[in-house]
Amino acid sequence: MEKHIVVKVAGAAEPREAMIHPGTTCRGLLDALGLGRNLLLTQDPAGTPFGADESLFDKVADGQKLYAVPPMEVGK
Repeated sequence: MEKHIVVKVAGAAEPREAMIHPGTTCRGLLDALGLGRNLLLTQDPAGTPFGADESLFDKVADGQKLYAVPPMEVGK
């Protein structure tokens, strides 16, 4: 069982594509795509990020687009 996911990386022109399986975490997906662990995955560019060790498979649909964004500083 697998799902096709498209990841749009902040500042990159081309999105990245990946297949995820049950148990795939945000950190695992970022590592598989060769992206830094300093990025967060969200369902919306301004949305709440998934946790680094959060399993994605049950939270996303096949073909869904996710966004890899840098953490935002608040309170400055």
